[in-house]
Amino acid sequence: MKDFLDRDPINPRTVLIGGLVVLLAGLIIILFLFSGGSGVDADTPVYDNGILKTTISYSGDEPEKVWVQYNIFRQDGMFSSTQIGNTFSFVETLTKGNTLSKCPVELESGEYKIFIYISTYEDKPKRLAGYIRTIQIA
Repeated sequence: MKDFLDRDPINPRTVLIGGLVVLLAGLIIILFLFSGGSGVDADTPVYDNGILKTTISYSGDEPEKVWVQYNIFRQDGMFSSTQIGNTFSFVETLTKGNTLSKCPVELESGEYKIFIYISTYEDKPKRLAGYIRTIQIA
């Protein structure tokens, strides 16, 4: 049996391959932890007669009470935007299938970025999903 100090030096190629394996395993774990499990999705909002309507799809078996928050920004140019009002928040109860969320807001013609956040309805809400959607109003 060789003494520890008499061993051959570690091959740098072995260290590199070992490091890549550990990095790949870490990425797979991160993707697994943060992948979709919420079962919530939001379609692109539609603006109709002063109401921004968003269909929210939910795949859970039990109804869930959630906060739906909208941050609306008018796109003024390539690199500038203006927030429309403050955050609009609504309480919705999601059931399996589609739920229509309605946000009454007056919007002029133009392009808007809609930030939609869906969080649990509790003292310390947990974000279930977040979406950025772009709409054009003629």
